[in-house]
Amino acid sequence: MPCQENYDNRGHACTVMAATKYLHPFLRGLQPLPEGHEDDIQQIREWMKSQPHLPHISDDYIMLFLHSNYYKQKESKETIECYFTLRANTPDLFTNRDPLAVKNKTIMDITHMIALPNKTTEGYHVLLYRLSDSDYSKLNFADAVRVFCMFNDIKLSEDRLSEGYIVIFDMKGCSLGHLTRVTLPALRAFMHYIQNAHPCRLKKIHVVHTVSFINQVMCLVKPLIHSNLLNLLNFSSEGPASIVDQELLPEDFGGPGVSVKQLHEEQRKNMEENYRDWLVESEIFKADEKKRIKKPNKGMFASFTSSFKSLEID
Repeated sequence: MPCQENYDNRGHACTVMAATKYLHPFLRGLQPLPEGHEDDIQQIREWMKSQPHLPHISDDYIMLFLHSNYYKQKESKETIECYFTLRANTPDLFTNRDPLAVKNKTIMDITHMIALPNKTTEGYHVLLYRLSDSDYSKLNFADAVRVFCMFNDIKLSEDRLSEGYIVIFDMKGCSLGHLTRVTLPALRAFMHYIQNAHPCRLKKIHVVHTVSFINQVMCLVKPLIHSNLLNLLNFSSEGPASIVDQELLPEDFGGPGVSVKQLHEEQRKNMEENYRDWLVESEIFKADEKKRIKKPNKGMFASFTSSFKSLEID
């Protein structure tokens, strides 16, 4: 990727050059690029040239968006637009991405975010998220979304062009107190990102160890969910062994693998030591609203101040 000498009015050419070194390390594994998509890449490249608010990105990066949309041009363009626009307009979620910053370390201290070592028989990667500390007072929702996105960016980097992802949210330890920590703008931006901007093939979302107030949770979230994502959702009062081959699971869930805690610590160390510079420097890859020709609807980019603390929950 060439250095963008004029990326911003501060002349951060060196910073941009540094960031390109870290941009999606998986791209090294894509050389040469998958065959048969040269025209697809070129069409996206020409379209991006006509959108001055979008940053210059490599062919490899374009391939990530194309692959996630099964090489459909219209859908790929929409994902690219949403991806870079969200990163520009939701700074609480997409800036301050240093994994050693106090806010981010706190989230890593109270959660477990892991990728299971082995894939499913279909070739899908499995990601698991859960609380490791049930004290809801320690949770800042926007910080949690930020770290979640940081973790997922790393997974996209390491997994190359994945056939798909199965996501498991383990609700064990969640309480109504955690629900009061959710902020509406961050939730809206997060749901928009997952459905419209995240460049991956999402196959299934399993919510396990569902809590007694799951209906109240769904009342909050359902208005933000598209029907196609709703179809991917599956709820279970049991654990991950009820929905994933037990041979894939850590010992915590009766599988042969090492513990969730150990996997979390290993992958946290990877984030802090191998991806720290990349996470920080990749913040520059976002839309430049000053250069945008057609202004988008910014209704969803409201400030992160609203919360659910005043909600009455039956």
